Amino acid sequence: MKQKLQFKVCGLSFKYFVPFLIITLICTYFNFMPVVTLGDGVSGVGMVGTLAFLMCIGGLFYWIGNNIPLLNSYMGGAVIVSLFAPALLKYFGLLPAETVSGVSILMKYGLQDVYIATLLCGSILCMDRKIILGAIVRYLPAILGSQVFALGFCAIGGLLTGFGVKEAIFNIGAPTMSGGSGGAMVTIPTLYTSLSGTDFMSQAGMFLCYVSIANVVAIILGACAKPLLRKFGLVSPEDNPAILRKAGLTMQTETAEKLPSTSGDYVAVGGGILMCLGVYLAGNILGKLPGTKAIAGLAWAIIIAVIIKCTGIIEDRISNYTVWGMNLMLQGLLPAIIAGIGINSLDIKSMITYFSPSALLIIVLGVIGAYAGAIIFGHLFGLWGYEAGVTAGLCCCNIGGSGDIAVLTACNRMNLLAFASISTRIGGALMVVWIGFLYPLLML
Repeated sequence: MKQKLQFKVCGLSFKYFVPFLIITLICTYFNFMPVVTLGDGVSGVGMVGTLAFLMCIGGLFYWIGNNIPLLNSYMGGAVIVSLFAPALLKYFGLLPAETVSGVSILMKYGLQDVYIATLLCGSILCMDRKIILGAIVRYLPAILGSQVFALGFCAIGGLLTGFGVKEAIFNIGAPTMSGGSGGAMVTIPTLYTSLSGTDFMSQAGMFLCYVSIANVVAIILGACAKPLLRKFGLVSPEDNPAILRKAGLTMQTETAEKLPSTSGDYVAVGGGILMCLGVYLAGNILGKLPGTKAIAGLAWAIIIAVIIKCTGIIEDRISNYTVWGMNLMLQGLLPAIIAGIGINSLDIKSMITYFSPSALLIIVLGVIGAYAGAIIFGHLFGLWGYEAGVTAGLCCCNIGGSGDIAVLTACNRMNLLAFASISTRIGGALMVVWIGFLYPLLML
């Protein structure tokens, strides 16, 4: 029986969402939006109008992209549509100038930084300590090996194609292994901007293009390589697929108690957001002090979050508040933030330069490198090679949560979703640390 299509945008059904959409569009196109003027004379729609507009169009396009067959399963359709559709509205002159200016003001003055702080810091602080420690002991080497091989293969591809070794590493390798589409669109451009002093947000579309292609390559590679790896004894039994190869070894992959995704204790939600912002600011301090500024502040924030969680400096009951702040941004405001990036940063004219045979070859080599590195290091540390390759390798270079599900479904390994989540969260965070250290050495 065919499932009925359900309309729900920003948590609202059609009859409740549409009236607010109409109100917002009337204000936008008939000059009813409140306008603010900054000290330098720049004017634009105020935060209330801008955020309402972004939530409406971002949420609508996100829903559309999430319901396009194939695109939603393999290419991150929700993210792609909510990014490119608003950018096209701007490109064709269908958005008022004051609305475009208002979006620029809102994005440049910190909305995306709040998203980064709550997502990166929160995703670590709300994880179970046993998961992090278990990952460090056995699974982390497979992730690290995957990333080293991936960047190395990208460098080789850049050398062979003339694309450039540094360009292949930082423009393709890093975005495709930065924790999904959010890392490619927001985290990596923000990191490069803070390190170089040049605005890299305009490159968000290019990075998303590359990570979307990598997502498809990962799905195909994971499904097709299984028969070959089985011949070498690297695949766990199909009747009981597992990741641990040696008998007697255990690895914690699930929290003892599943955390609720939200809470009615709004004070605790605010506390979770404050902790994320505080860790982000602490990283910013270390990123500017003599002796520690070789590593970017964003990378320091991740390191601090891991130390806090592993040492128990903040008890779990309190640090778990961060999951609510993270979900507020990730589920409530993500479509608005993506739409804002599309309007403010995506240059459609330059899109034709993003895709090229050279870039495709480098992406394929990078995904193969990630896969091979995870297989080798996973096997060395007592894991089944195929299962380690799929989770620590292929799930490190896709579009995030939906990409993990697509890869694991294609490989018939959905029981390993916990490991894929570790790859997306900790693996993406590690890549930011890597790049935060390598970028100043190689590019500045």
